[in-house]
Amino acid sequence: NHLLGIADVQSIDRAVPWGVDTFDSCYPTRVARHGEVLTRQGTLRIGKKVFEKDLRPIDEECTCFTCRTHSRAYLRHLYKASEPVVSSLLS
Repeated sequence: NHLLGIADVQSIDRAVPWGVDTFDSCYPTRVARHGEVLTRQGTLRIGKKVFEKDLRPIDEECTCFTCRTHSRAYLRHLYKASEPVVSSLLS
């Protein structure tokens, strides 16, 4: 079952028990523009100073392009430099 147009994590949490297993949402892209990344552990705000020298990926278990090739420190740099590509990488 597929759900279109959800706008927050709480909607996903409420839909899963109803059998929804795929989603179409602008939410990850929208929050990425503000330096937020959705992870298995919750939302990570990449602009925080704590990530300045953090060489780990966003999620060490993830095999996506961003997690395989970019560190938190580099993503923070891109975000702070207002590089347009960072929204795509964070979403």
